[in-house]
Amino acid sequence: MGELIWGTIRTGLWGLLLGPLFALLFVIGLMIFDPVCGSPGDSGGCAMGLVTAPIAIALPSFVLGAAIGLARELWRRRPADPRAAIRRLRNLGREE
Repeated sequence: MGELIWGTIRTGLWGLLLGPLFALLFVIGLMIFDPVCGSPGDSGGCAMGLVTAPIAIALPSFVLGAAIGLARELWRRRPADPRAAIRRLRNLGREE
């Protein structure tokens, strides 16, 4: 059980690291290719995106990473023979 929780948190932390990094790279790409950014009427809106985008994406990327990690850990723990697992559950409590 501890390995399941640790694997989920570890994958969530990877999402917390990579999500804001990709958001930052996306905003930098927008600043480079958008002709409005850096023009006299911009008033710093594009530069504010450098801070707000990674902060806004941090929590959702952690949750998405943790959900992916949980699904992966549960998939690894699935029974090799599902029919035998169902049979064991049906006979739970019965003496053989």
